[in-house]
Amino acid sequence: MLQIKKLNLTHKKDLRIILNDFNLVLNDGDKAVIIGEEGNGKSTLMKWIYNPSLVENYIEADGERIMGHERLGYLPQEMLDEDKEKTIYEYFSEEEIFWEKTPKELSVIAGKFGMKNDFFYSNQTMGSLSGGEKVKTQLMRLFIRDVSVLLLDEPSNDIDIATLTLLEKIINDWKHIVLFISHDETLIERTANMVIHIEQWRFIISGGTLMTIITTVKSIMVGDGISGNFC
Repeated sequence: MLQIKKLNLTHKKDLRIILNDFNLVLNDGDKAVIIGEEGNGKSTLMKWIYNPSLVENYIEADGERIMGHERLGYLPQEMLDEDKEKTIYEYFSEEEIFWEKTPKELSVIAGKFGMKNDFFYSNQTMGSLSGGEKVKTQLMRLFIRDVSVLLLDEPSNDIDIATLTLLEKIINDWKHIVLFISHDETLIERTANMVIHIEQWRFIISGGTLMTIITTVKSIMVGDGISGNFC
């Protein structure tokens, strides 16, 4: 189970409220998607769930994250620059658990993603991979880590049809928790059983001066477990 209790997220610079008193419970089998316009804090929320320290420089956060024995795995919207410079072999081998995997276990993971067994040992740089290859490579490392929760930030961006089909299968076949951000209506319709809608409303006075910003969290439940208050 992954639970978020009474989470408040506020920008330190302009004091803009991203979330107010947000509550969420996800259990095994839940495939929840976060939707909303660009700049509404979806990625910030995802980063906080994965590791609150990732946003502490610009976000004031107050709330509780309860994970139990869950192991979180995070796919960022953009691959880190430092990872782009690594070879595929360096990217995998820096994970200690990589060395604990048997050739058979690695072969099974490679097969799930349509890769050859020697892919793990390639000297090709991560930055030279196609969009689909980057997503598959990062997901493969999460599989090696044996994570139980997949946190995916816009995983369908810049990928080919074959990788999108694979992504749908991975989400649907996942026995534990998936939380992802997407604008891809087809992906959402084919995978999600819970939708979290974040909206932001801007009110402008006649003189053109920004008067106030209100962030709204709309919870559209297809499954159970979400609640949220309007800011």
